[in-house]
Amino acid sequence: MKGILLLFQFMTRLPIPVKVEYDADEVGKSMKFFPVVGVIIGGILWGAYLVLSKYINNPYAIASLVVLLEIILTGGLHLDGLADTFDGIFSYRSKHRMLEIMKDSRLGSNGALALIIYFILKISLIVEVGFAIILIMPVIARLNSVLNAAIGPYARATGMGKSIVEHTNAIGVLISTVLTSLYVYFIGWHFGEFELGLRLLAIIPLVMLPGAYFAKLMDRKIGGVTGDTLGAVLEMTEILVIFFAAIIL
Repeated sequence: MKGILLLFQFMTRLPIPVKVEYDADEVGKSMKFFPVVGVIIGGILWGAYLVLSKYINNPYAIASLVVLLEIILTGGLHLDGLADTFDGIFSYRSKHRMLEIMKDSRLGSNGALALIIYFILKISLIVEVGFAIILIMPVIARLNSVLNAAIGPYARATGMGKSIVEHTNAIGVLISTVLTSLYVYFIGWHFGEFELGLRLLAIIPLVMLPGAYFAKLMDRKIGGVTGDTLGAVLEMTEILVIFFAAIIL
């Protein structure tokens, strides 16, 4: 329980009634439950949509506000990782220099471009697919972060993501996958029927394949994964979830 509370405390800006002292090892050991954080975030986003839809008619305005709320809930932590990763990787420098660029707090042109494309795609796809997708989008996305942490070695000597990578293994991925699959199927069953649940389940392997490739790509580019790349794969997976939903549904 302590580890799960630390995940919420470290990975979100949600108010936690119990203050837990930070323990890097506990966060790492609890990473397999990271999709649970996505369940809560997805539920809050869905509740916000239900309220906003009563007062706002424009779906793009609603989608924009929902995306803004998600940023507030996470403190922009994973988006920062997305921007830093694109700044580093697309600098086409040495591994060492890429890692230095990723650590730089300043936003570069590649990171800015990545964020612009990200927001355009995310808002447009949510409107296209339907807002119910926000219930499963953050859950499956966090599963891919767990997968990346298990596949890739940690690229730095030290860092906030080191304990996560060191304590995440195949068993952790299996637990995360089972939890995610049960939840995704339940959402499909709740909103439709047996067939819809199966269709939604198909999204999971479809996004895990490019997720695994991303971890291998980072290994070649910078020698492994970092906290930034774990955030980047989470955000990119959210786009993939909505994209594949648009095709499957």
